[in-house]
Amino acid sequence: MDPLMLLFLLIAGLTGVDSVSSVGQVSVQSGGSVTIPCFYEGRYESNVKYWCRGHDWSSCTSIVRTDFPRKKGEVSIRDDPDQRVFTVTMNNLQTGVSDYYWCCVDISGASDVGEKVYLSVTEGKTSVLQTVANEMLSM
Repeated sequence: MDPLMLLFLLIAGLTGVDSVSSVGQVSVQSGGSVTIPCFYEGRYESNVKYWCRGHDWSSCTSIVRTDFPRKKGEVSIRDDPDQRVFTVTMNNLQTGVSDYYWCCVDISGASDVGEKVYLSVTEGKTSVLQTVANEMLSM
């Protein structure tokens, strides 16, 4: 298991989770991948979880759901009820997907609960060594 994920699981287990919680903000370089943990209370173990995109809850558009766990494009979702966490993995990220997303739990007959996460995809920076190597190759 990813050490960062293990740290989040430990923190969530010690502090308890208030409905749904997550990391708040994630930054990744263009072309990279990220796995975002979404923690939830035990009472939501059997509920459907989903990942949606939009600045406000009212404008949030669902991307993937645990009741349809197949991968949608470069995004997948996986629930681990024993650990009370679902994870969303986004691959091959491009700058155009920088936005607000939501870790959500579907509550039948009531308002869903969720936590907002900001995903920032940045352009990679060329290192000085790479620049020097490229210049030497072009000579």
